[in-house]
Amino acid sequence: MKPLSIGMTLLAFSGWVQADEAVIQKKLQQLIPGAPPADIQESQIPGLYQVSIGPKIVYMSADGQYLVSGHIVDLNTRENLTETAQNKARKTELDKLSADNMIVYPAKGEAKRTITVFTDIDCPYCRKLHKEIPALNEAGIEVRYMAYPRAGVGSPAYQKAVSVWCSDDSRQAMDEVMESGRVPAKTCSNPVQKNMKEAEAFGVSGTPNIVFDSGEMIPGYAPAGDLIKMLIKG
Repeated sequence: MKPLSIGMTLLAFSGWVQADEAVIQKKLQQLIPGAPPADIQESQIPGLYQVSIGPKIVYMSADGQYLVSGHIVDLNTRENLTETAQNKARKTELDKLSADNMIVYPAKGEAKRTITVFTDIDCPYCRKLHKEIPALNEAGIEVRYMAYPRAGVGSPAYQKAVSVWCSDDSRQAMDEVMESGRVPAKTCSNPVQKNMKEAEAFGVSGTPNIVFDSGEMIPGYAPAGDLIKMLIKG
């Protein structure tokens, strides 16, 4: 009778897990009406569930009463389990983004890696990074720009981002405005506000914000040489 007993125990355990997930989903719908279903998995801590909401990771108790925002670290392996999960979640969200809503600087020759950069035209370190795009491209790294004017919709940086997008040659316009800070005013249907919402979903708070194709994120400026080491030579 032991195999039957074990099988029944596993079925019951599976039922408990599904019930916990349903409770958590219901709580999330109450907190964020209309939000798509979250990805819910058991965490490494019994009774605590890992909840992926787009590229963001939080933890919730089985009864949906408690939410924990923070990092879980395995002290035996020194692995930041939350960071690993976040990288995976960000990669999933990156793969959903369309290059049609970005300004892309292709790699020279074979594209070995890709970075997605949330940038602000009026940000000094964004301009510094922009000057290093040729070195990144030469190393086989494609650079994809998404607009994140931190001052918000209607700000000078926002208007510049729209004007760059609406230019006949958006890459050339970006090069010029990053150099001079000026761009002829233009308007058209554009993805700038969509870019800004995506930045918020990724938890971007400053610029430049660099996301690797692996999902790893660098929340600030890094020299091209360091990026090449991390992406190609690491």
